[in-house]
Amino acid sequence: MRLKNTILIALTLFSFAFAKAQVSPECGNMLSLFAEDAKAKNYDAAYKQLNPLIEKCPDASLAIYQYGEQIYENRLKKKVGVEKDNVTGLLKMLNTQVSNYPEKVDVTRKKIEIARTMRKYKVGSTDEQFNMLDNLFNTDQENFTDPNGMMTYFSLAEKQYKSNKLDLQRLFNIYDKLTGHIESLQDERSKVVADLLTKQETTDLTEKEEKNIGYQEANLKNYGIVMGSVNGTLGELADCDKLIPLYDAEFETNKTNKEWLSNVLVRLQKKDCTDAPLYIKSVKALHAINPSAKTALGLGNIATTTKEKFQYWDQAIELGIDNDDKASIYYKKGNIYKSQGQFGSARRAYLDATELKPSFGQPYLKIADMVANSTGSCGANPLEKRAVYWVAARYAEKAGRVDPSLKRTAAKYVASYNGAAPSKRDIFSNQDYNSGQTITFNCWVGESVRIPNF
Repeated sequence: MRLKNTILIALTLFSFAFAKAQVSPECGNMLSLFAEDAKAKNYDAAYKQLNPLIEKCPDASLAIYQYGEQIYENRLKKKVGVEKDNVTGLLKMLNTQVSNYPEKVDVTRKKIEIARTMRKYKVGSTDEQFNMLDNLFNTDQENFTDPNGMMTYFSLAEKQYKSNKLDLQRLFNIYDKLTGHIESLQDERSKVVADLLTKQETTDLTEKEEKNIGYQEANLKNYGIVMGSVNGTLGELADCDKLIPLYDAEFETNKTNKEWLSNVLVRLQKKDCTDAPLYIKSVKALHAINPSAKTALGLGNIATTTKEKFQYWDQAIELGIDNDDKASIYYKKGNIYKSQGQFGSARRAYLDATELKPSFGQPYLKIADMVANSTGSCGANPLEKRAVYWVAARYAEKAGRVDPSLKRTAAKYVASYNGAAPSKRDIFSNQDYNSGQTITFNCWVGESVRIPNF
């Protein structure tokens, strides 16, 4: 799993270890004095020592170039010296780490920093910058986790498109791969958070586990920002009112072209353009020439009866639809069950959706709403009926923890549910209940909740 913490949570660990290779006494002394100033963030003094150290002892230690990176970043940030010289120095520090110490540094992250520095300070052409990031993303996607690098990559891709160096379909392909990668990272981190929150319901977490939740929530917040930025960068190009005319004009020519129809359906489904006549005729055309999980999903989406929807959706699952689409199917099933008052079936479907896509927070809010609306049928007495709101608040909180885009909405639900739950005064005035006691519900909710320690 790619759960190493990224710089977006300010937890980068620098490997300022001195090389084990023998260095001359003179180099050892120079290196020691330089490192002492750099560690103390006495960057002006360290800067004066940097170039002489590189000239006399270029291979003495990786730390020279790691500290050098910090020194030049500080000079650029505080506008000390000539900007062009500082940019050149920073790029030299980064490139040397990549070329001379590839086994000791995160090469992909350093190369992303090189491309971003070039982009920020207008070094080289945008073609060169784009090609660097495009190659990195396609050759080492697993380690392409820097959110700033992702935003720069897609911004450059859009610039290539506007300069007629990328066609619209290639831009969409980059968008699909990048957003899919971000969603995968979000799912990994959300699963960690969800699992620990579930454990917390019955067991106190260790300090390490509490910190891990914080780390992963910070990651989730930043990947959410990246996703918003990428979607914003793509802008109106991918909206339904732009996509539909683009593809509609080509439909007759491509209505028997399996690859073209598949691309159209993926694009329209991602942007929720499934009510458009183009979507309907495209999914029917593709199902006629090549029945698949995707076409079954599409036919389920446009079916007019619940029975027909479920029939096609189940067929899509049997045919091996991917987890994101499968999660969407279970979520839609949950909505239908919920609208029919079948809360138990709805909850099972919603939880199936979150199991498949851990960063999917909306199903938890749906469950919270059902639980909150069951106070009349759950609980053996008035206090227990209101205690159901604690269960609802628990689900709402989980929604905001696994999906940062829902954090504000979820917080409002949590506050509302906790406000309707029994108060400290209610518990103290009732002889049958005490803080920390567990209440179990025998209705469809079928869960237990501990009375808070007021």
